[in-house]
Amino acid sequence: DRGRLHISAVCIGVAERLLADCVAYASERKQFGQAISGFQLIQGMIADSKTEALVAKAMTMESARKRDAGHSVTLEAAASKYFASEMVGRVADRAVQIFGGAGYVADHGIERFYRDVRIFRIYEGTSQIQQVVIARETMKRGG
Repeated sequence: DRGRLHISAVCIGVAERLLADCVAYASERKQFGQAISGFQLIQGMIADSKTEALVAKAMTMESARKRDAGHSVTLEAAASKYFASEMVGRVADRAVQIFGGAGYVADHGIERFYRDVRIFRIYEGTSQIQQVVIARETMKRGG
C-alpha cells in the first residue's frame, strides 16, 4: 500500500509540474494576435488537467491519512495509484497538445515527461492489476 501511495504522490507532483509549464507556455505563446491561454479549448484542457490532479491529490491524501491512522487501505491505495497514474498520462498528453510542435522537441522537456509518465501505469502493479485489487476489495467490503 505504501508503494502505491508513493507512486500516486509522484504522479501528482509530475502533473502539477506539467500544469505549471502549460500555464506559463499558454500565457506566452501567441497565435492570431493573442496568447493561446485565451482560447477556450486550451482553457478546457487546463481545466480538465487541474481537476483530475486535484481529485488524485484528494484521494491520495485521504488514503495516506487513513493509513497513518492504522487502517487497512488496500482498496484506497490501489484506487489512488490507478487513478493518479492514468491521470498523469492524460495530463502529459494534453501538455503535448498545448505545446503543439514545441511539445515534441527536447527544448521544453514535455516530450520527456510524456515518455516517462508511461511507466507509472506499469510498476507497483499495472493498471489492470489495480482494477483486480479494487474489484476484489470492493467485493470483500460488500460494495
